[in-house]
Amino acid sequence: MNKPLLSVVMSVYNEEEYLKKSIESILDQTFTDFEFIIINDGSTDKTQNILENYVHKDDRVKLLINERNLGLAKSLNRGIEIARGKYVARMDAGDISHPERFQKQVEFLEKNENVYILGTWAYWINENKEIVGESRFPVAVDCTNVFRSGGAIHPSIMVRKELFQRIGLYNEKYDISLEFELYMRTLKSSFSIANIPEFLISVMHRDTGMTFNHLKTTQLHQFEIKLSYLPYFFNFWNVIYTVRSLAGYLLPSFLLRKLAKRHITISR
Repeated sequence: MNKPLLSVVMSVYNEEEYLKKSIESILDQTFTDFEFIIINDGSTDKTQNILENYVHKDDRVKLLINERNLGLAKSLNRGIEIARGKYVARMDAGDISHPERFQKQVEFLEKNENVYILGTWAYWINENKEIVGESRFPVAVDCTNVFRSGGAIHPSIMVRKELFQRIGLYNEKYDISLEFELYMRTLKSSFSIANIPEFLISVMHRDTGMTFNHLKTTQLHQFEIKLSYLPYFFNFWNVIYTVRSLAGYLLPSFLLRKLAKRHITISR
């Protein structure tokens, strides 16, 4: 069997309500030379039945099953380890990829061999698929703007698999902000990160989602990560951004949640 150029890796946990549209947005891509590795991370709803239907429907879909919930980092690492593609793309349940997302990302990476992680701009949508905000990340990510804005939105990224082989997989200590640590480690290892300045993914904003349920943990993890990499990327602004994460962790939860909801409506 020929190796696909691209491996798409998605971990899901109890996502029966939103799973189908996310999967369809991948299977309907204009770029078709990919395998779609989905990890069922111990779901207890109808997620497994939905995934099995897609396995029978499209032979590009490969299913891995965790007997118990292992968390995002461990699940993604399972998928990446078996990925056969030259590139690895991320996707999350609930999110919608633009039909030309993969085509544009692959073309960019084929032309820019110095870039190892490639994200895109993103719309934030609600559960009715209405746009409620947007995130615009720098075209070229450097050590200062990664401290400031996070570098790239995680479900939008496409990564050269070679990067994981050279610097390691996701750090399993960080189920939340796991991509942020990967970006820091990538830049520390002198590999480039970039973003395509187009809205090629729509990310669902859910009050019950991981992003908004674990804001305190996110701030704590980002503070720990920034502090550990600050000696390598030391400058005035990075000190400020590190302190800002600590301040976010110390804020009352209701205020932090309010600020996070406001933030998604502001372009970065």
